Amino acid sequence: MLYEYLKENYIPGEPIFAGDIDISGMAEENLRYHLKKLADSGSICRFEPGVYYFPKTDIFGERMSMTPDTVAVHKYIMRRGKRVGYYSGYTLANRMGLSTQIPFTQEINSNFAPALVRKITIKNRQYLIRRPVVEVTKENAPVLQFLDCLKDIEKCTEMEPEKCGRILTEYARKNAITKKKIDRFIANYPIKIYKAIYETEVEYVSS
Repeated sequence: MLYEYLKENYIPGEPIFAGDIDISGMAEENLRYHLKKLADSGSICRFEPGVYYFPKTDIFGERMSMTPDTVAVHKYIMRRGKRVGYYSGYTLANRMGLSTQIPFTQEINSNFAPALVRKITIKNRQYLIRRPVVEVTKENAPVLQFLDCLKDIEKCTEMEPEKCGRILTEYARKNAITKKKIDRFIANYPIKIYKAIYETEVEYVSS
């Protein structure tokens, strides 16, 4: 029963979190027993306690290991296809092209953050997980990322403010970030964000 459930709900390379499995009539202890049994038989792979997966295969038919970044993304950013978080801090600045520095510790804001701020390790990879200022959704994630960049602009980039402004302006236009959307969330950010908006001369869609 469990194997059929997993095959129907998960694709190869997608993390299976034991806590997400909900099968009517199956107790937690029974679930753990059957997951271990499937892993011991090779039907699924165990990544770490409570995390399993159906492995992908390479062009030679060899099983591919799952990476810590894949687990982090599925646990804290896209949970079962639902947007629940986004990259933040130095990680976001690098991904946005605002910084050339590649941070050792990945930073993520997530609805599933275990505390206000918590450093965690997935295998040998470190992550800094924070709670977002509001619950993250598919609709508001681009706006929150935009505001986070402005909030952290002084510490997370080595570029001139005007260049940062051009990058963020392009991002705002691509994601249709309007003043109305900004106004919904900007009160959740420190006052210094207005200084960043002024100094970068960033522009967003007016309506």
